[in-house]
Parts: sequence; structure tokens; C-alpha cells
Amino acid sequence: MKTISQALKDEIHYPLGDGFIENRLLSRGLNGEEIITVEIMADKPFKGAVADCLMSLIEAPNFSESDIKIDVVYKDLILKRANRLYAAIGEEEKVISDQPKVRIGFPNTRYVRH
Repeated sequence: MKTISQALKDEIHYPLGDGFIENRLLSRGLNGEEIITVEIMADKPFKGAVADCLMSLIEAPNFSESDIKIDVVYKDLILKRANRLYAAIGEEEKVISDQPKVRIGFPNTRYVRH
């Protein structure tokens, strides 16, 4: 049997950290260790967790690793999928800024320049 956490990872198709996946599930009121069911997959919390994870990919910098590539073209497609999910569960669709973002400073600082 597959857990909710594994089902979420399978829906995303891109590697995200286990801690991040767990946080998204918890924020949506789901226990990642429970067995996934058809009903859970069709419910708003699971769809919302999928959309949240997709949004995290959009906010990540462009990268290419092995056979995985996320760049502007893919981010547009990912945003469309995430927004379809948000709309399906009655949440507001997200928009992303066209302006590039650059982080300046030490790893623990959060200065963002547009």
C-alpha cells in the first residue's frame, strides 16, 4: 500500500525534500504516513498539497540536473497545473512576478532585490 506522502511525491514528478513534503501535508491537515485512498486523492486537502508543492517548484531557481530540467517554459506549465488545482478546490489562483529575483547576503539573510 502507498502512503499519502508517497502519493504526493508521485504526483509532483520532481524531487522535493521529505521535510518540505511533510510540511505541506501538515499544513493541509493530512498525515503523510496514512494509506492513500481514492477519496483522499479527490479531496481538497490533497489537491491543495499538490498545488502547494508545484508552486514551490515555480519559486525555485532555474536548474538542470541529470534528466530533470526546470526553467521558465516548464514553470509556466507548472503554474497552469497548480492554478487548475487551486481553482478546483475554491482557492485563489497564484501569479508569479516577471521580475528576476536575486538573493544578496549570507545564507540566513532574506534580502531580495527585484
